[in-house]
Amino acid sequence: MNAELLRNSLKLAVAAMITAAIAVHFDRIAFAWYPLLAVVIVVDDNDDQTLKAASGRMLGTLMGGLVTFLVHAIAGGWQGVLLTLLLLVPLLRLTGCQSALGTAGVIVVMFLMIPGHAALNWDYAFNRALDTAVGCAVALAVGLLFWPRDGLQQLAAAEAGLLRQLRAQLQRYRLWLAGEGPRPEPLPAAPISGGLERMETLLRNELGGPRWRRLQAGGWQERVALWQNLRLHWLQWERLIAAGDLPRPRPGQGDPLADGIQALAAQLDGAAAQRAGAAAGPPPPVGSEPWKRLAAQSGRPLFTLLAIAQEQRPLLETGEALARLQGAAPCR
Repeated sequence: MNAELLRNSLKLAVAAMITAAIAVHFDRIAFAWYPLLAVVIVVDDNDDQTLKAASGRMLGTLMGGLVTFLVHAIAGGWQGVLLTLLLLVPLLRLTGCQSALGTAGVIVVMFLMIPGHAALNWDYAFNRALDTAVGCAVALAVGLLFWPRDGLQQLAAAEAGLLRQLRAQLQRYRLWLAGEGPRPEPLPAAPISGGLERMETLLRNELGGPRWRRLQAGGWQERVALWQNLRLHWLQWERLIAAGDLPRPRPGQGDPLADGIQALAAQLDGAAAQRAGAAAGPPPPVGSEPWKRLAAQSGRPLFTLLAIAQEQRPLLETGEALARLQGAAPCR
């Protein structure tokens, strides 16, 4: 079973059980579905998002209850719901609280469609707001006390996953260079793109949270931007190598493709070497002369080899920048 799915399921189940127990134990909570609904809406797989959802849930409950109380005296049923929503939407947009619209709409329907809605008064609206506050408090406590999550650790884990994929592929290229295996097939785009999208999502979430200074100190915005660039050139570089059907390169003999593979592997393995002050690997070949010699030796079209060179050069530059940034600001 997926560990993230299990974690989120346990967090939601525990929060719902604690909320239900509180609702049953205290007679003051007349309608258990209000705090339970708050738990379902508030619990999020990101703790900072849980806090935002809780504030939006409370605001939506208060705004929905207030407007519903004012409207219920003149309209009820679906007519009252429609009139209340027509007033709520511009009011929430005017106050910049559009995120509370979903909760406010649910509250409107629940308040106006209950039996005997004409009995709706300030006490009812106030008590339901307190019921909602109980659910929000339990959801926050469970998320922050029992299963706290550090988004920076997740960013580091996502980056480590991408590095493992590329290092494993480069190891297969090294075996090809050594004559110990066939040329590897290009990596599929989906796993690399999925890992990068995960990093982008985590970065957006953390930038809106309290740990944004640690993000800046770790250079995570620059690192994600470098990964975006590296993914673009890596995928195209591998596709061109596969399409060119190149013969086995000869390491150490001025072969630009072999030197590029070795340099890239050293760069992706080189964060520790950078921190220790060691060289990351041989310098990548510069200029078109090595590729012209390779075209003459292999009989492959020069245009194809120059296309590989055009992708390999920014790929190596990005790898070098990423290794340098990781060495200066390791995963933290």
